[in-house]
Amino acid sequence: MPLSPFDLGKLKIAAHAREELERAGVPFESIHCRSGGTATPERTARLVLTVNGTPAHVDLSAEEVEECEAIVAGETWRKIARLIEDLR
Repeated sequence: MPLSPFDLGKLKIAAHAREELERAGVPFESIHCRSGGTATPERTARLVLTVNGTPAHVDLSAEEVEECEAIVAGETWRKIARLIEDLR
């Protein structure tokens, strides 16, 4: 079964976050891009980065996530960059 643009976007976001954390030299414990469940609003993905035992997150709309499946620029990527900068 092929993945949806939303699922592909979540994978791309997690991979991008890993790459950016490594590039910035920020040691991290985990990266999650979650959706569904009671902790995440409907049609939203939550990128959770854990650094030094402290999780930090940014919520991304389904449209932002689906856009990331094809585009590696724009406001979504700036949101992720700001989150990583806050973790430094």
